Amino acid sequence: MSWQDHDTATSHFIDSSDEPGLRLHIRAHDDDPARAPVLFVHGATYASRLYDIAHPGASWLRATADAGMAAYALDIRGYGQSRSMVIGRTSAPYARATDAIRDIDDAVAWICARHGVSQIRLVGGSWGSITTALYSSTIGAGRVARLVLYAPIYAEQNSGWHRVLADLHDPTRLNPSFGAVRLVTEGATRARWDAEMPEGVDWRDEAVFQALVQSSLADDPCAVHHDPPAFRAPNGTFVDLWEAFNARPLYDPEDLACPTFLIRGGADPTSTRTDALGLFDRIASEEKHYTEIANGAHFVSAEKRAHLVFGAVVQFLR
Repeated sequence: MSWQDHDTATSHFIDSSDEPGLRLHIRAHDDDPARAPVLFVHGATYASRLYDIAHPGASWLRATADAGMAAYALDIRGYGQSRSMVIGRTSAPYARATDAIRDIDDAVAWICARHGVSQIRLVGGSWGSITTALYSSTIGAGRVARLVLYAPIYAEQNSGWHRVLADLHDPTRLNPSFGAVRLVTEGATRARWDAEMPEGVDWRDEAVFQALVQSSLADDPCAVHHDPPAFRAPNGTFVDLWEAFNARPLYDPEDLACPTFLIRGGADPTSTRTDALGLFDRIASEEKHYTEIANGAHFVSAEKRAHLVFGAVVQFLR
């Protein structure tokens, strides 16, 4: 069976209140209005597909729905099926965190209206931990009942990412060649992921990996026009990550008042233990938790130990 046979989510499209003509895509499982809703927000590269990998046992949305909740995942503008008409007309990095929180707000408002509730449970991963924490501490304060920061990034010097993002001629500034978007290939994803695992050890399932990559390529109609096939990912995230990886925070964790759960893979070089624990200590909420999954990388939620992530988060959410 192919990944398409396991692609069972419902799609909703809602109008953006911030960018004219933009229709935001929301993926859903068991979205009965009588259920308590949970919204997942993705990171810098892979969109909502990361939370709904079309392979048996690999969908975090499916696991959340099986636990009795209505599970939603948003494609931020320019990602996945949230196709922007602006993105092709700008050369500047597109879709920063300050834009993303407007998309999150639109999704939260739509979901709350659909379910007749005033608050939502919110999960953000990687760059999505920045956007969801920024949302929860600013325009979304009071609308988030519980917050999960998966593979959290806060504000710590990160030399590995500094080398990736810095201007080759002036390492004190972001590389000015980054345009609105970048192209993401299977090979680039595999190389990055492999570099996070010990030599001779594979924490991934190849079928899960292929389902994630191939479905993400299928969401971008331009992917087939590249050799090798590649989908587009906005570069606004690089501006935000440049700040975070130079120890300049994009939000104030002392403004996070809702119950908050931090969870990361133990071998993750992007969301480091020191950065995550530094964030944990600064969060103002009286209820906060930290969990680490051993033998897991940045994409631990898509690896063989993903069920441990799903279980821990479901327990906190409900």
